[in-house]
Amino acid sequence: MSAQIPFAFLATLLGDVRARAMLLAAGLPDDGTPIGHLDFWRLLRNNIDQTGDERHALGPDTVPDGSFELLLAAMRLGQDLGEGLVRLAAASRIVWPDLPLAVRRGHDLRLRVPGTADVPIQRRLYVEMVVVVLHTACCWMAGQKLQPRRLIAPRDDAPGSGAMFALLGCPVVRRGQDIELVYPASAADLTIVADRFELWPNLLFETYRQITAEPLAHTSTAEQVLDLLWQAPLDQPTLAAAMGVSVATLRRRLAEEGHSYRGLISHVRQQQTLAALKASIGLEDLAEGLGYSEARSLRRATRRWFGAPPSELRKPRQI
Repeated sequence: MSAQIPFAFLATLLGDVRARAMLLAAGLPDDGTPIGHLDFWRLLRNNIDQTGDERHALGPDTVPDGSFELLLAAMRLGQDLGEGLVRLAAASRIVWPDLPLAVRRGHDLRLRVPGTADVPIQRRLYVEMVVVVLHTACCWMAGQKLQPRRLIAPRDDAPGSGAMFALLGCPVVRRGQDIELVYPASAADLTIVADRFELWPNLLFETYRQITAEPLAHTSTAEQVLDLLWQAPLDQPTLAAAMGVSVATLRRRLAEEGHSYRGLISHVRQQQTLAALKASIGLEDLAEGLGYSEARSLRRATRRWFGAPPSELRKPRQI
């Protein structure tokens, strides 16, 4: 499985000038070399944050950031994955009227994106990304890595086409006019177990990273933990689950690197507290955002860390 996305994919999707500007802003080379698929994911997430449009400003109408989460909320109401996908497809007709999804249950479970053969190149590449995100959502909902039997898609000669499909790790059959993600029939009966739905934007990337199985030897456990803790104040069980390990394994790996969960979350809280105090964020809001039960607990922690209460740290320094 390739862990690289051709530069041509991003350049065709967003335009060459815009693609190179995004790479430079992210500190990545803009010389046309392939992009690591994890970096590619972050680039697209950053672009959505900047444009406020889940379609990356590609269409005539803006699709507000958060629309996909509405589809997931509908999907989560299902008792099993099959029912969840039926609910997601029904919701797509409201949330994504120009990109309605369809589901078929029988000798297999199929999620279909109809009529993709004759749409513009940029839209075809966008739909390719959507299919991978939908697969990631299915894995998260089922609480396990799902293996599609195959993916059916129209023939496509767009630059970079198929690069995202390769991440699914299944045969790609080129035929017809629609895209169909095909799972074994047994997948329809998997119980939906997803929890902490409010953390989906943060856990989405971790789920994607796990199911695409990119080697992480270059990334320490502590670095992975810090990356997650900066996004949300996760407790140890939730953090371990997001990384696909047990709490005991997480503790052992951190200890081998000379770290601990308590030390890392304390570091993140210290840095976030200093930044937030400079921005004059209310103490109650700050305490809640950092995972404290009340502002008083944050005041005690601030004295312990910095030897002064928040009110002193807010004062401008005298020159």
